[in-house]
Amino acid sequence: MDSSPTSAGAGPARGRPRGGVREEIRASWERSHLLGIDVEGTALPIESDLDPDSRLIRAAAPVLERLCARFSGLPVTVSLTDARAHIIDRRGDPMGLDLMDEASLVRGANVDERFMGTSSVSMVLSTRAPFMVVGHEHFLHNLKALTCMAAPVRDPVGGVVQGVVNLSVPEGLAKPEMALMLQNATDRIGERLLELSTTRERELVTSFLRTRRRGGHAGLLHVGTGELAGHGDTAPLLDRHERVALLDAAVDLIGSNEQSSAEVVLTGGRVAALRRRQLRHGDAEGAAVEVVFRDSRPRGPVGTAARGTAVPSPALAPGGPAGTTGGTATAPDGREVPLLSSGAVGTAPEQGGRGAPGEHGAPGEHGAPGEHDAPGEHDVPGGRDVPGGNGTDAWLLLVGEQGVGRLAAEARGRLSLLNEAGVRVGTTLDMRRTAEELAEIAVPRFADLAVVELVEGVLAGEEPPPGPLAPGTTLCRAALRAGTTATGAFTDPGPVRHPTGTPQARCLRTGRPVADSVPAAAAAGAAHPVALLGEGVHAYVAAPLYARGRILGLAGFYRRGEDRPFEEDDLTLAGELAARAAISVDNARRFSREHNASLTLQRSLLPHAMPRLTAADLASRYLPADGRTGTSAGVGGDWFDAIPLSGMRVALVVGDVAGHGLQAAATMGRLRTAVRTLAGLDLPPEEVLAHLDELVGRPSGDPADEYDAATATTCLYAVYDPVTCRCTAARAGHPPPAVAPPGGEARLLDLPAGPPLGLGGLQPYESATVDLAPGSLLALYTDGLLKEGRAYGDVEASTGRLLSALAGPGPSRDPERVCDRITEAVLPGGPRDDVALLVARVRALPADRVATWELPADPSVVAESRALVRRKLTEWGLGHMEFTTGLVVSELVTNAVRYGGGGPVSLRLLRDDTLICEVSDHSNTSPRIRRAATTEEGGRGLFLVAQFTRRWGARFMPQGKTVWAEQVPHADRQSPEAEGHALLAMFDDVG
Repeated sequence: MDSSPTSAGAGPARGRPRGGVREEIRASWERSHLLGIDVEGTALPIESDLDPDSRLIRAAAPVLERLCARFSGLPVTVSLTDARAHIIDRRGDPMGLDLMDEASLVRGANVDERFMGTSSVSMVLSTRAPFMVVGHEHFLHNLKALTCMAAPVRDPVGGVVQGVVNLSVPEGLAKPEMALMLQNATDRIGERLLELSTTRERELVTSFLRTRRRGGHAGLLHVGTGELAGHGDTAPLLDRHERVALLDAAVDLIGSNEQSSAEVVLTGGRVAALRRRQLRHGDAEGAAVEVVFRDSRPRGPVGTAARGTAVPSPALAPGGPAGTTGGTATAPDGREVPLLSSGAVGTAPEQGGRGAPGEHGAPGEHGAPGEHDAPGEHDVPGGRDVPGGNGTDAWLLLVGEQGVGRLAAEARGRLSLLNEAGVRVGTTLDMRRTAEELAEIAVPRFADLAVVELVEGVLAGEEPPPGPLAPGTTLCRAALRAGTTATGAFTDPGPVRHPTGTPQARCLRTGRPVADSVPAAAAAGAAHPVALLGEGVHAYVAAPLYARGRILGLAGFYRRGEDRPFEEDDLTLAGELAARAAISVDNARRFSREHNASLTLQRSLLPHAMPRLTAADLASRYLPADGRTGTSAGVGGDWFDAIPLSGMRVALVVGDVAGHGLQAAATMGRLRTAVRTLAGLDLPPEEVLAHLDELVGRPSGDPADEYDAATATTCLYAVYDPVTCRCTAARAGHPPPAVAPPGGEARLLDLPAGPPLGLGGLQPYESATVDLAPGSLLALYTDGLLKEGRAYGDVEASTGRLLSALAGPGPSRDPERVCDRITEAVLPGGPRDDVALLVARVRALPADRVATWELPADPSVVAESRALVRRKLTEWGLGHMEFTTGLVVSELVTNAVRYGGGGPVSLRLLRDDTLICEVSDHSNTSPRIRRAATTEEGGRGLFLVAQFTRRWGARFMPQGKTVWAEQVPHADRQSPEAEGHALLAMFDDVG
């Protein structure tokens, strides 16, 4: 990898250069390689649902405009990304913007390391500090000519990174001053974010931040993320429960009129001491809450508190344990305020420390217009600082008015809830599970009871009606969750209809959240399951599940009693939660609809029942993939078939199309039709596979169809003949079949392994022939039967279980029972991939139902053949078929003698439910019916055969062919004389 020292202007070094490449860059390269990102470029995900008027964009727009104006005439581009690395704004040189378009760096594109590798934005989000990536340090080749410098935009109070500003310039034009200008711009954006906050709280925060800066305060702690900002000592790491406990305690302190301090017990014997500072700016009054962390064992009541529990602060009481001064200060309002020791939070003024924020004597504090000293901001007796002085381990948690602070905390809670909903709702393509996830998110953080109901047709995958839903629309309960566990009786009340005037009906009609109160006594029944909340009046809000212009159902949220009614912000939150869930529900509905369509197509293309054959008893199983695979469970490309052939033979087929879904099912149907067509030509198994391979690999001529979805399909084609008891099979990349003779050991048939279909004829397909004893079990299957996971597991062990299940004496050799035994033994936990299984118990045609004669190729044998057939039919009790059978034999033997190549002619009769006459010769010429002229004496033989038989055809052998004709014996057949008259009538002149 190329390497060079870090360029000037990159800011403070983060990691020493190693071989000219910083450690952070090298680590990012390694991660990018592991992610499989192509250095020549990659497709970036585009987020199309970004807010074009977000607070960050409004705050940054004028600042970025001025920044670009300062680089006018230079090939500089400036882009703004949000905290998730989505580009939300970009400006600068038109040529540079065109290059960004070519690199897919458009609005909404995600430039995180996961998608485009090492970049300045990804490094800022990784290091949480300004960063510069110089030329060759980029991961993508098309960025190596640029120097990109980026800086984070931080929330001025909590310090959390809100976004990143990136400046790109050709490497030779980069100047150190550009990094300074970029840093100033991000600082100004942070100030504008503050300016966009509420006016009263902004005034309080501005005053407090100014005094904190003069007091050298340590920094800010954002309890929502645990992120730190500022300089000084590092605050301890906090888990999510501890951060929530700190925030709750801070909110309680701001909103309290009496309590001014608290402690939160953390893990490992740590204690977080919280202290409230009163603030006043003009007519705005509020408070600031700071925290000090002590690594000491809890004492007294603190020792009994659970992790993350706020308790009254003994460390702030007179005479408390180490870390206190042992005294108090009297505030202007007369309250006694306990003090922390200087070692815990600050330094006494006589030791060189400066005053705390808001203290008397802070430079310029009283000179600001409209500002006054807040209670508790003056020097305290003893000359020591109150918390929030220049100590290096005091951190600001929250600033606000009593009401505004609580609202701000609640707003943060709402945002946290929405963020969690974005992660936890819609994790599956199951509508009921998505509804359950919405209810689980809402209870108990937002409501005490949540109910999710979907339109009846939606659960079946149907499209919901457009526009508002009329009162009385049938809904189905999809999920219910309460703060109690006794929810089973209310989970599925059956169809639910909400009459006109109910909040649910208003919600479905207007498509907007609706709030109401629900008296428990008047709400008994399925519509409002408030019996779980007890007696009284309960707050209720209904939010529509609205997605893509249609209402899929509604979500109902309840709060116990009337102490916490749903406010306007709660309605907005309920609507947002329902909207996010609605998108996931609609995605699941669309998946369900396509799944059902695919399943219907697949089931229509698979055999509905196995044919009844003389050659074998058949049984089959189709086992869809387990839903745990994440695929379209139940819809795959595996198929099986049993095709009756001439001569009482049967073709057994099993195939496997890669993939799942509608395309796999359609491809399977196309191949199954092709196999049946080829089987009707009576081709050998290896020729059937060769024709299939050519069909799949042949280009259609359409550029859009260069790749056939059937490519790499595997197939096994076997033909069993009950007369000879022989099975001939060939395979195209498919597992070999298993056979279990009666009383013998099961084994796999040794078949030549051909390549999968459509791979261009890598090698010719070959078949193998094996003799099967009557009663033998033959099992054909797809590779899903042997898979133990998403890939091949222990195939040898699975094969052993298959062979053990296949072998078995007596009644257990029934094909249906054998199928059940195989699936239970090989797939006890269900299949991970689609499985097609076809089991045949082969039979032999009894010798007394077969008659064979070898005849010389002489015209005189035609009469002899008729006499032989007549005697055999009389012996079989089929004398009524002498005329038609004699006619068929005469024509077929005559053609064989005339055009059969001069060798002997073979005549064979097969008797079962049908009577089959076969004549074989040594010619490969295919017989065909033709229309003879009126004056011709010949040319009508095959025409007569076709008229007096149910069907006829020809099949080819390695040497010669066999022409056959099949008749159905009927005891009520007309007499030979009548058949003769019918024959003559066929050739009577008309008119």
